[in-house]
Amino acid sequence: MTILESALQNFSRNLWLSITSIVVIFLMVLSLGSFLTLNIIADKLIDSLNQKMDIEIYLNQNASSDQINFFRSELENMKEVKNIQYISPEETLKQFKEKYQDNPVIKKSLEELEENPFGPSLKIKLVKPGDFNKALEVINKTDYQPLIYNKDFYDYEQILNIFSKLNKKFYTFALFLGSFFTFIAILIIFATIKIAIYSRQDEIKIMRLVGAKNFAIQGPFILEGCFYALFGWGIFLCLWLSLIKTLSPQIQKFLGFNFDIASYLQSNSFFFFGSLLVFSLIIAIISSWIATKKYLKI
Repeated sequence: MTILESALQNFSRNLWLSITSIVVIFLMVLSLGSFLTLNIIADKLIDSLNQKMDIEIYLNQNASSDQINFFRSELENMKEVKNIQYISPEETLKQFKEKYQDNPVIKKSLEELEENPFGPSLKIKLVKPGDFNKALEVINKTDYQPLIYNKDFYDYEQILNIFSKLNKKFYTFALFLGSFFTFIAILIIFATIKIAIYSRQDEIKIMRLVGAKNFAIQGPFILEGCFYALFGWGIFLCLWLSLIKTLSPQIQKFLGFNFDIASYLQSNSFFFFGSLLVFSLIIAIISSWIATKKYLKI
């Protein structure tokens, strides 16, 4: 009997234990896959927030070109500032109207004005959220206050800090859950292989008497463990791809940025799903090897 035939025979003999092992492997891969997927989404969300991160400074109409250039020059020389965009008064008015187009009070007030109430503006993009305070230190200098009509920005640093804290709590929970199911998977596969060994004790003794090599005895049990990993991973693969493909539009709508997680996972499937398969196989092989090493007299 070949190693493959023997492994399939062991698999079918202890069918319920085999199914239990497959379910536990599936739960292990599911928890780890969920952790990796949400980690990818979190990274993309942070990147999206970083792209939106800016401070818009509205300048007074009477601000001179020299004053504006000096103010702009100091900001541009800061390592925390990524770039600065100068916006003309006409463009500033246009952007302001677009931004508050759903506000009827502001919209009506602007329509009643005969002249452009805005001066030029500066849109400042920062390198990272933690640079807000340093940039505001320069902007809030007393010398520059006569130039500034208004400041407009979201506190992305606070948003990202809250988001990071929630992420850490989730990651801790996900890692605990993944570790728990990994431990359970090792125990279940170990117990399943041990029972398979006990059910074949006589056959194993005969194999040893006729001089069978160690791998010929251990091989079927290790391969049986690999079957559990492959089946559990295969179920996860089918269900996860279907689930993510269905939920991807809702995820984009909820998070408010354009990122198709389903397309991302498909284009990076070799790394994402491959790493989970390799991990599952390693767990199965280690569990099976320990069981055979402990309970086979070799």
